[in-house]
Amino acid sequence: MASIDSIRELFSKPKGDEDKLLRILQKFLEKIDKQKHGTFIGKKRKINYEELMRKATFSTEMSSEDEVVERIVRLYDGVPLWGHPQTQINVVPPPTTISICAATLAARYNENSIWDHYGVSASQSEVMAVGMLADLIGFDKAEAGGIFTFGGTGCNLYAARIGIEKADPGAKYSGIRDRIHFFCSDVSHYSIKSSAIWTGVGLDNIKVIPSTDDNVMEVTELEAAMEETLESDARIGTVFATMGTTDAFGIDPLKEIVKLRDKMETKVGYKIHIHADAVIGWPYLTFKDDENIKQFPRPLQYEIMYVVSKMTELQYADSVGIDFHKTGWAPYLCSALIVKKKEDLSLLQKIKKDMPYLYHGSGYQPGVFTLESSRPNYAQKALVNMMLLGREGYKTLIAHLLGVSDYLRTKMEQSKDITLLNRHNPAFVTDFRIYPETKYADDGELLFEKELRDKTDKEFTERINEYNQKIAKQMIEEASSKGTSIVSYTDSYKTTKKKRVIVAIKSYPMSPFTDNENMDVLLEELYMAKGSVDNNYHVNL
Repeated sequence: MASIDSIRELFSKPKGDEDKLLRILQKFLEKIDKQKHGTFIGKKRKINYEELMRKATFSTEMSSEDEVVERIVRLYDGVPLWGHPQTQINVVPPPTTISICAATLAARYNENSIWDHYGVSASQSEVMAVGMLADLIGFDKAEAGGIFTFGGTGCNLYAARIGIEKADPGAKYSGIRDRIHFFCSDVSHYSIKSSAIWTGVGLDNIKVIPSTDDNVMEVTELEAAMEETLESDARIGTVFATMGTTDAFGIDPLKEIVKLRDKMETKVGYKIHIHADAVIGWPYLTFKDDENIKQFPRPLQYEIMYVVSKMTELQYADSVGIDFHKTGWAPYLCSALIVKKKEDLSLLQKIKKDMPYLYHGSGYQPGVFTLESSRPNYAQKALVNMMLLGREGYKTLIAHLLGVSDYLRTKMEQSKDITLLNRHNPAFVTDFRIYPETKYADDGELLFEKELRDKTDKEFTERINEYNQKIAKQMIEEASSKGTSIVSYTDSYKTTKKKRVIVAIKSYPMSPFTDNENMDVLLEELYMAKGSVDNNYHVNL
């Protein structure tokens, strides 16, 4: 058996031992840095996870820190470099340096933010960050509240539970007595379905509302669905308004939805909860009331003004979901649920006598209503970014990334074979669809417009879907081995009235290092992938 002294050497002393931590961390960082290869660390390889599981054993003897460093470093082969200007996958940002340090600091001091007795720094950080976000949204800070949680899924889950408790008071004690319906658009995030599963509402009780070609929920359809719910003797639970969809950045008409909710509440004997899923769109609020927008080039100016006009409606929601590990440029996990009325959080309150070893006396005690009983210092990563960047920094990031995205879109619009799908959803994300020869039909109409309205054969859409998937996969495969440009794709950008899904390739620049020349490189490598697919895959149109 090892001596206790040898075990003590593996821990940092309570004071004066920070060099040890920095030394090990530096070893990790320097070894991984040497492996970087374009858009990836090392080269991505196929991993047999079943074999990995079989070979894993709990070792009998101790190892050394250096041996562990070597073994862990090898695991990083194939990790994308989110800060590389050619990495344009989904909506994953490179974190600011100070937010990485804040995450390390949180791990070093290992606070549990369920109670300020276990984490006064985490508690203060959470309250300050919630206050800043309430201020940005336009909530009354004397009445607002909020918590940080485990992602946008966590925000939606909290909103779902609050909505259940409003629609069916006392459900946390007796269980759900009546059927409850959730409402969201057909392009909303899949985590709403997860919320239905985990709360026991059930997938069959989600009312999916059609959206327009611009990915905006149809409010008239929402009203009809609500009326059907009441006619079926079910109750109206949480209504999820998406304020920036993941694929196309569609923004639901939140103010109209709230107005409809107010109307429906006059027909029922309970409150209806409106949650704004703004995990991507929230930072556009930093442009609110900023006259300097008019100094931007005209197209960029209009794009920002449009999004800001929609995001200012967040003040009408009952709760708002915000992700800092998306458009806040912080490390995972870092999400906030902000509620207009802090009393809404008390609807989730646990029974304090069931937790006799916690929450003695007064103080900050979010653990009395949070789902998590173990809460890391989520908020400090967000707090340092808001302190560091302020409105000015976030505006600069947004304007820059919108600018390079617009540059790419202009190039695509000028092409003969790439159709831009989300031109009217201004954001960093560019969704596009590539055709083998031309994007135009014989009558001059865009083939995509015909596909969207089911004017083409089903087989045509399926072949073009497969064609785009092959191009995207070719780019992903090339990037994995050569470190070239990497994009992502969605198997369902939009579903037509005849239930045909439309595949789209996505460019989602999140790095401040991405410039126009990087978009030129992306296009060049996109066409190389297209050429490879054309040579090996014949599309019969």
